[in-house]
Amino acid sequence: MTAAFVPNHVKSLDVYQPGKPIEELERELGITGAIKVASNENPLGPSPKALAALPGALSQLHLYPDAGGFALRRAIAKKLGVALGEITLGNGSNDLLYQLVLATCEPTDEVLSHKFGFLSYRLSAQVAGRPWAAAAVTADLACDPDALIAAITEQTKLVVIGSPNNPTGSVVTQAGAAKILAALPKRALLVVDEAYAEYADAWPEVDHVDGLALFRTDPRVVVLRTFSKIYGLAGLRVGYAVASPEVVDVLNRVGRTFHVSSLAQIAAIAALEDDEHVRASAQLARAQIERFRAEVTGPGVRVYPSLTNFVLIDTGRPAGPIYDALLRKGVIVRPMAMWGLPNCIRVSIAREQDLPRVIATLNETLGA
Repeated sequence: MTAAFVPNHVKSLDVYQPGKPIEELERELGITGAIKVASNENPLGPSPKALAALPGALSQLHLYPDAGGFALRRAIAKKLGVALGEITLGNGSNDLLYQLVLATCEPTDEVLSHKFGFLSYRLSAQVAGRPWAAAAVTADLACDPDALIAAITEQTKLVVIGSPNNPTGSVVTQAGAAKILAALPKRALLVVDEAYAEYADAWPEVDHVDGLALFRTDPRVVVLRTFSKIYGLAGLRVGYAVASPEVVDVLNRVGRTFHVSSLAQIAAIAALEDDEHVRASAQLARAQIERFRAEVTGPGVRVYPSLTNFVLIDTGRPAGPIYDALLRKGVIVRPMAMWGLPNCIRVSIAREQDLPRVIATLNETLGA
C-alpha cells in the first residue's frame, strides 16, 4: 500500500527500468561471457581524448566544480557556432528535459509528444504533476506531424520530438519539423531531442531535421544533446541544451547547483574535439544497423529502419518470453512493453567480435 503522504500523481508513476547489468545476469544464472545490447551504449567505449584528459583532474577532486560550466559551454558554443548565453548544461540531457517542465509549465500546462517517444518525455511531465498527451503515429511508428499538430491545445506548453527517436530509430523530416513549428502556439516551446544526432549524420541521404538550424530560425526551439551516446561518456552524465537566452535563464533558475561534475566537464571538453572517435562510432553504427536489417529474420519479424546505434525489432508475438530466452543465452536486450510495444525488443549495436553471436542468438530465438 502506498503511504498516505505520497501525492496522487506520484502514486501513479511508473518506475523507469534500466537495462539489466551484465554482472547481475551472470550472478543470477551462473553464467559468464554475457553481452549487453540493451542500453544504446557505445561499444567503442569512451572518447580516447576524454580518457586522456581525466587523470590530470583527479588531484582537484576536493574542489567543487564550476557551477556555470564556463569552459565546457564555451567549447560547445565554439563547436556549434552559437552564443555562450545560448548554452546550458545538465546531468545528461534527460536532466534538462525535467528542468524544462519545472521551469516553463504551470500546473495546468500540458506536455505533448507522440505515442512512442522516449519514455522520459512522459515521465518528466508526470513527475511534476503536469498533464501529458501523446499523439498518434504513422504506420511505421514514426512521429506524424499532422497528428501531433492536431493534438495541440490551448494548454500545450512543451511539444517534444526525438529525432532520431528512441526506441523506434525514426526521424522527423526537415519539412515535418518546420510544419510543427509553424503550428506551435506562441506561448509554447518546441523541444528537439537530438541525443543521437551524431549517429544520424552517418546517413546523409536520409532527410532529417537539423535542430540547430531550426533553432536559428525561431527562439522557441530548444535543442537537447548529450555526451552519453556517441562520445561514450554515459557514466559521467553530462548533456546540454541550446536555447534562447531567456530559456537558458529559466533553466538555470531551476537547475541544481553543481549538478555537472568536474570530471564530466573536463571529459566532455576533450571529447568534443575527438572527431575521429565520433566518425568511427557513427560508421560502426551504420554498418551494424545494416547488418541487423539484412540478417535478423524469423516468422513475423520486422527490423525497423534506424539512424541511431540500435534497432527496434517487432518479434511478431509477445516479446517477454523472447527476452527471457535471450537472457538465458547470455544476450541482454531491452523489452519494450513499458513503451507500449509488447511485441518488440530494442537491440543496441555491439563490439565487432560480439555481433555475430548477437545476430545468431537473435535468429535462433526468434525462429524457435
